[in-house]
Amino acid sequence: MPYFIPNNSIQPYFQMNLSPIFKLREEATPALIDLLESVTLGTNGAHYRHLDTRERIRIADSPLHLTIERNGRAYGNITFCRREKTWYVRYFAFDTLVQGSGRKKSQGKTGKLKQELQQFFDDILDSKQQSDEVNSFYAYIDPNNEKSLWMSENFGFETKATIATQTFSRTKWNKRTKVERHNNWHGVVELTRSAYGNHQYYFEHHLKQGPFYILKDNDGEVIACAKATKATWAIERLPGKMGGWLPKVIPFIPSLRKIIRPNKHTFLVPEAVVVKGDNPAILKELFEGILTLEKEHLLLWWVDETLPLYQSAKNNVRWGILHRLIGVNKANLVVRHNNKFEYDKSVPAYTCGFDFV
Repeated sequence: MPYFIPNNSIQPYFQMNLSPIFKLREEATPALIDLLESVTLGTNGAHYRHLDTRERIRIADSPLHLTIERNGRAYGNITFCRREKTWYVRYFAFDTLVQGSGRKKSQGKTGKLKQELQQFFDDILDSKQQSDEVNSFYAYIDPNNEKSLWMSENFGFETKATIATQTFSRTKWNKRTKVERHNNWHGVVELTRSAYGNHQYYFEHHLKQGPFYILKDNDGEVIACAKATKATWAIERLPGKMGGWLPKVIPFIPSLRKIIRPNKHTFLVPEAVVVKGDNPAILKELFEGILTLEKEHLLLWWVDETLPLYQSAKNNVRWGILHRLIGVNKANLVVRHNNKFEYDKSVPAYTCGFDFV
């Protein structure tokens, strides 16, 4: 089972003959944070900005920031979270490389930059270039987002799994909830590893920091548990046919304005969700309890759609009013790897809440 191992040496990567415009750092600069805070994510579906990037980037696990800089300003960036032999692509923002349609052919300087980025991916996957072997990169992209598709197609990433973005919303809290909140990783580690330890890209660096939510039966047995991460976005557009006007009218609709606050939208992201017997009723009780304890009204659950728990629950849980409006949106898990790595599609991918917010 994989564990997080920090890698504090970036010296090998300076030997890759990148142009001087590229800067490699382990700490985010103010210019990089300014770039990431200014980026509106999404193209053809939802449009949103992360409002807690400044805090989130500080706790990224073993980050390596590859940034295009000129005159003290950041024009593009890829941040990698280095997780043993796999690197997660955490932040991808290249305004100078992607203009208009992400499918336009790059020419001149942008074509040269793209070639260097391609070579960077190649060199990292070549174990001869460094002491710590890396055998795969992975990322999540919106299949309707042309800029994300540009990254996937130009740098050789392949879709390996589909991730469902499942909303769970409640306008009122369940004041009689039996769900308990605590920070004891050791109280859930056995259940979590048993359920997810063999999944693709499972790791525990962010997971074990909690908080955790536990539901017990009348005999004191734990029948459900999960971790949840709180996030805040500014929402300019929601997915779906009505997504363009919903953020404008939601503040005037009593049943929705508790769930969606477009200018400062706070929600919870569950992960490592374990439910005894994959029982949908228990999952519903767990999620309602988490919302009650945190005084929030919305969960966004990014989950591999092949996970047995999700397959059992997707048509048997009352997901709430937002689900009825926008349905379930999908993201692609994309991977680029060398010949030492094989993605096993027979087991689901683990989805870390930190990676989506």
